[in-house]
Amino acid sequence: MLLDRVKQMLTEKFPEEKISCKTDERNIVTLQGECSDWNTLINIGHAAAAVEGVRNVVSEMTAKGVTIPTRDYEPFIKAGKEIGVIREADVVIIGAGISGCGTARELSRYPLDIVVVEKGDDVAAGASRANNGCIHHGQECKPGTLKARLNVEGNRGYRRWEKELDLNVLDCGALQIIQEESQMPELKKRYEVALRNDVEGAKILTPEETRALEPGLAKTGVPIYAALWLPTQRQIEPYETCVALAENATVNGVTFLFGHNVGDVLTEDGKVTGVITDHGIIKAPYVINAAGVYADDIAKMAGDQFYTIHGRKGTIAIMDKAKVPSYPRLVSQLTPEYHKGKNVESKGGGMHPTPHMNLLLGPSATEVPDKEDNSTTKKDLDYTMTCNQDPNVTSADVIRIFAGVRPADFKEDFIVEMSELTDGFVHVAAIQSPGLASAPAIAKRVVRIVTDDYRKKGKNLVPKADFIAERKAGVRFNQLSHEEQDELIKKDPRYGNIICRCEQISEGEILDAMRSPVPPKSVDAIKHRTRAGMG
Repeated sequence: MLLDRVKQMLTEKFPEEKISCKTDERNIVTLQGECSDWNTLINIGHAAAAVEGVRNVVSEMTAKGVTIPTRDYEPFIKAGKEIGVIREADVVIIGAGISGCGTARELSRYPLDIVVVEKGDDVAAGASRANNGCIHHGQECKPGTLKARLNVEGNRGYRRWEKELDLNVLDCGALQIIQEESQMPELKKRYEVALRNDVEGAKILTPEETRALEPGLAKTGVPIYAALWLPTQRQIEPYETCVALAENATVNGVTFLFGHNVGDVLTEDGKVTGVITDHGIIKAPYVINAAGVYADDIAKMAGDQFYTIHGRKGTIAIMDKAKVPSYPRLVSQLTPEYHKGKNVESKGGGMHPTPHMNLLLGPSATEVPDKEDNSTTKKDLDYTMTCNQDPNVTSADVIRIFAGVRPADFKEDFIVEMSELTDGFVHVAAIQSPGLASAPAIAKRVVRIVTDDYRKKGKNLVPKADFIAERKAGVRFNQLSHEEQDELIKKDPRYGNIICRCEQISEGEILDAMRSPVPPKSVDAIKHRTRAGMG
């Protein structure tokens, strides 16, 4: 019996903790009781999820001395009911992060009335804003998981998105370096995982090949015995990518509603009928749950919560752009000190160049009870500095620190599927790292779920003939040659008025951002879209 196995595990591994459990016909484990501390609660959830046969875990546990914040949805429900129905649509997407924006854009290929509701004042208001911009290669995902498959598929999908949406992408590749022969079995193991995950171009290099590929290693004198080369690693600006997706989706008919808090998911006879927001009710036969850290709350509203989202905070340090990275490629030296103290459920972060050539260090991975805890701490900052393997970079080069909370479940895998209990409700949940890299594949999977469901119901969705696939990015003044800048200023002098000296952002670019098909709603949104004041 599954229940007996879970109880036995709890007794053997956590004898001091008074935790009760139950299972249902879908092999979902629900845990209850007070744990001695927050990390123990997280460890119990992971241990239960690892028991053979467990599909996922719902935590109703508490931790001694810890307040677990919860959202009060009643005011949103009350406000929405008082206003009444404001819109009827075919699809409502909850959340305008990378998963929500990507799904909206790909679904807009079809003749559907799509509405995206977002509680923040712009796209990428949550974890999609606060990450290191990695289009991960896929080598570090557990083979056989949905996460591994969608990571590799998504990595490839960015080639199309880059071309169609005019994205700013850095092709850097990744080098994982060992310094001693004794580390060779570990490197070969990593290589084998890359092959199992179908990572393209993975190859073990000699020291000579490694230095030829990354000349900076010769200059810094890093000892090299061998290296694993993963050429599909790329870097993007996640905020810019969400804006690009949202703009293209809007041009193709999608409506974005910002500052809209979902209070409830409406159902009738086991079917979705819409959502209640604090600005009114939106009726729709499909609701796509891309709500990030609150995806479990939304699933509960729809009558199908089979997972709990626990927040994992990642802190990232940004280096001064004046400090040119020694390695344009993503370099990881697999020394004992690297990733020392990392969360076992995390890839560990790293040292990443951005398309704008700032160097990022991190992120850390700290389990937090507050899903909106974006504070930074000395401990997390200290961890980010352990990711630094550039001898020319020090903590004195840090110009900004930020943090974001990633949505993890206890199975540590993505959930992208139609609800088994509520028709028309699609889970896009637990999309933590490498969620950004996986976004094209996640969107494609959701499109297939929706179109297949239409087909089962006797309707056939045919792609629109007038779909506009291409979107042109605004002017990137600091990436133009002096001649190109001069020519642009002649046409519009406002591009010659530099508002942000460090990033060389002009008045013209700020005005371009304000004229977006998805106009920014705040000064912060303008700053994020243009990089004005970003250092």
